[in-house]
Amino acid sequence: MAFKSDVEVKQKFIEKLLEEGFDTAEVKAKPADIVAQKNGVTWYYEIKLTDHDDTCFGAATLTEWEQALKTSECYRFVIAIRHQNGGYEFREFTPAEFMKFSTIPPFKVYFNISLDVKRKRKQTRSAIPMTEENLQHMLDVFRIMREGK
Repeated sequence: MAFKSDVEVKQKFIEKLLEEGFDTAEVKAKPADIVAQKNGVTWYYEIKLTDHDDTCFGAATLTEWEQALKTSECYRFVIAIRHQNGGYEFREFTPAEFMKFSTIPPFKVYFNISLDVKRKRKQTRSAIPMTEENLQHMLDVFRIMREGK
């Protein structure tokens, strides 16, 4: 079954955190899906949802990884497995653990072309404009990473 929304699973995870003694837990867009407080410590949870119980494939954004590295002691990637009976199983990974299962593919460059000449193209705030210089930086970084230098 394909998921159209992860609202329910985030709410279920919040309920789990509160049952485990967290003082607060709420859904956020940034710096992670859920930000929670326990004993004065802020915790970050990035939820990755799957309906498969044997494997999970997905992606984590660079901004998610940036926060994970900045707060690695209090950051968890969470695989939420939705079972056919509607229940959820949650498996938490530290950034170091999750890194072992992660790879970096060649970078992608997205395009968004309005085919309606009356409609102006909008650029998202977090998107970086494509320039030859930015493209060359990406190529250089990826080459260095690929070659291990």
